[in-house]
Amino acid sequence: MFITTLLILVLAGVIGAVFGSFANVVAIRTHDSSSLWGRSECVHCKAKLHVRHLVPIISWLWQKGRCTDCGKKIHIQYPLVEVGGALLAVISMARHMPFDGQWPIILFEFFFGIALLIFLVMDARWFELPVEMMVGAGVIFSLWNMLLRVAAGESVSVIAWSHVIGFAVATSFFLLQWIVSGKRWVGSGDVWLAAVLGAVLGWPAVGFAVYFAYILGGTVAVWLLLSHKIKTGARVPFAPALTVGALAAMWWAPWIMAWLNYAFT
Repeated sequence: MFITTLLILVLAGVIGAVFGSFANVVAIRTHDSSSLWGRSECVHCKAKLHVRHLVPIISWLWQKGRCTDCGKKIHIQYPLVEVGGALLAVISMARHMPFDGQWPIILFEFFFGIALLIFLVMDARWFELPVEMMVGAGVIFSLWNMLLRVAAGESVSVIAWSHVIGFAVATSFFLLQWIVSGKRWVGSGDVWLAAVLGAVLGWPAVGFAVYFAYILGGTVAVWLLLSHKIKTGARVPFAPALTVGALAAMWWAPWIMAWLNYAFT
């Protein structure tokens, strides 16, 4: 049983790393406004990459982080995102073992995580968030999550109000910051991402997501300031914190709510 479980999780990690590699492609080509079709190439010398160059994580290690043609460094983003995809797959699988009827939930958590990974990369590296892509993801994953909740036996009216309130609260909270601060505290992309998270996660899950995001984002910002890596007033991408907050809420919000109900009733 242990060996079977281990093999399943290893396979999940491999598949997740492949999707992490795809997330890299989507992020980079969306940033470059180029087609998702066509062979990958070195960003420096434009040499076409072969299969041996495209094995997630392993190729980067084998090449020692450098292009085999021009010798220039390959950005650390590539293996990190691939590792992120692997972790998303392993965690999504491990949470729902032994998988009895859980595949729709597993796939929802994994692919929503991959979408968030794309947004994280684009904001962290280029301070960009693709609004059209985020809206599309919001519609798809919001409907998917609603169907999962219906299948779990929740009332349709409760589910509808949960997602409407989540969308309204998250959007209003970030839009207010954007207006009051004159676009300094958060960017317009953050407002859109918050709206997506509210629509997908619903209320109160998105409340936990934002809470976790501010705890993490605030901690990282203070560390960056104290270590003199950024100056006061410097722009810091917030999508990474929102992504981690959303994943934490998706995975832990049910347990937090159960504990709160137990503690205050």
